[in-house]
Parts: sequence; structure tokens; C-alpha cells
Amino acid sequence: MKRNVIAGLIVGLLVFSLACGGTTDTPDPTQVLTDPPAKTTGDLDIEISNETPYDICYVQISGSDEEDWGDDWLGDEEVIAAGDSETFSPSSGTYDVKVMTCDQATLATFWGISSDTTVTVGGRGLAPLVLVNESATEICFVYIAPSTSDDWGDDWLGESESIEAQEGQRVFFVNPDTYDLLAQDCEGNDLVTETEVEIMDEITWTVSD
Repeated sequence: MKRNVIAGLIVGLLVFSLACGGTTDTPDPTQVLTDPPAKTTGDLDIEISNETPYDICYVQISGSDEEDWGDDWLGDEEVIAAGDSETFSPSSGTYDVKVMTCDQATLATFWGISSDTTVTVGGRGLAPLVLVNESATEICFVYIAPSTSDDWGDDWLGESESIEAQEGQRVFFVNPDTYDLLAQDCEGNDLVTETEVEIMDEITWTVSD
């Protein structure tokens, strides 16, 4: 399913315009997609600007009323390299977009696009925090707060987001600083808390049982 039903508290949108989609429908890299959807046959332009240090290997665009993410619009050979951009043109409608690395880590999702839009993945000067969920529990809430802050702030996953148990990966992009980190299950129970984590460059945060 594209979206997971999250019980309990839903507390806001991702600060850096990133929102994560359910990961149960990520493409299988062992299966060759020989006929990806046409990129330029419609009259709605969605430009994806890659301002991350990673190549983008998967772009999934599907109608907002569809349950599944559908095919990879890049196909099996094309990538959006770091610093590049590419425009996709589906027919008129309202769409959700999921963008992933070649290792199928979700970089961003964008929801409810219905007009010509440029979406930026990552951002210049931001440091990647790679959350790897090796636990047996789905993660529905992630808080990333400067260690100097008095509260956790907003949930960085947003209302349509979760990170799949055992294999889910999500990249968040933050200003270089020192942070406290909190991951919770879908009932709002704490799974892991980390404090005083210095994030100046790419760092991996692994959540395990």
C-alpha cells in the first residue's frame, strides 16, 4: 500500500519539505523495467531537482487516489545524478511522488501535486542523516531536534509516512549541528532515543531490537 494508516498522534509536516512514503511498494532492482511510463506525453510538468550527494535511481509517480506507487519512471538504466534535474510530464491530475537512491533508501516524497511544480530533494549545505530500521517494528514518528532545544518539535515523517520494519531506509537532510534523535512506533511508544549526536556530514542512525 502507498499510505499506511497511522493510529494516534499526527503532529505536522517535515521541516525541510521532505515527507516519506510507505516502503512496501519499492521497486525490485533485480527486475528489469523495459517499458517505463512516458515522461513527456502529458501537460503537467513535475521537475525533480537533485540537491543531494546521491544519484536518484527510482522515481515513482502515481495518482493520489491510487493505493500503489506503481512503476519507476526512470527505467532500469537512467539516473538523476547529484546536482542534476529532470522533468516528468504525466497527464493532468493530482499526483504523489517518491524518490529513492540506488539502494532504495527513500530520499523524499511529495504529495498532492496538481500543477506545474519543481520539487527539490535535499538541499545545498545540508548533512544527510540515514535512518536504517533493522528492528521488527514499523517506525511512524521521527523527531530530530537541536540538542539546545527545549522540545522535540514536529514529526519529520508527516501524516503519510512510515519506515518499514527490518529493511526500511530513510534519508533526512539537516543543517550541520548537534541533535537529539527519537524514533517511535505507530502507537507513539519510544523505540530509540539518542542525544548529543553531532551531524556535520553523512551519518547512519540504525534502529534495532
